[in-house]
Amino acid sequence: MAPLTYVASTVLTGLVVVALVVALARSREWRSAVASPGDVGTGGTGAATTLTEAAQSPLGWTVAFLVLVLGIGGGALAFVTGAIPSAVSQVAGVALMVVAAAVMGGYLFWGVYHSARYRGIKSAQATGTGLWVLGMLLIVAIVVRLVMA
Repeated sequence: MAPLTYVASTVLTGLVVVALVVALARSREWRSAVASPGDVGTGGTGAATTLTEAAQSPLGWTVAFLVLVLGIGGGALAFVTGAIPSAVSQVAGVALMVVAAAVMGGYLFWGVYHSARYRGIKSAQATGTGLWVLGMLLIVAIVVRLVMA
């Protein structure tokens, strides 16, 4: 089992993340439009409708972020402590690396895209710029891997 200081540090860091999310959620001025009598709702209760509503809701993004953080943290903790069998540990290690790469790539793409859009570039060109940056990063990673092998 992990030493008590590591567990306490993990719990404390998790509490700080949750407190930060709560503070940010409360500090924003939330506005909503009042529905007019002529508005018609779709009334759909399908999975696509639910996911669309969650994606448009700040609460949905907050919950998704917390699930991602807790999932990565829990997976890393299980991977490092050796509390799981070695076969599962190898799969968990690969899964953690894939998720970390996806999060970093998504963050990089999103930042490049919004930076380009802010400068007045159209959406298609901004998407191309973001994909180009990701492609260059992949090429650099391959070159480093080949040189270090």
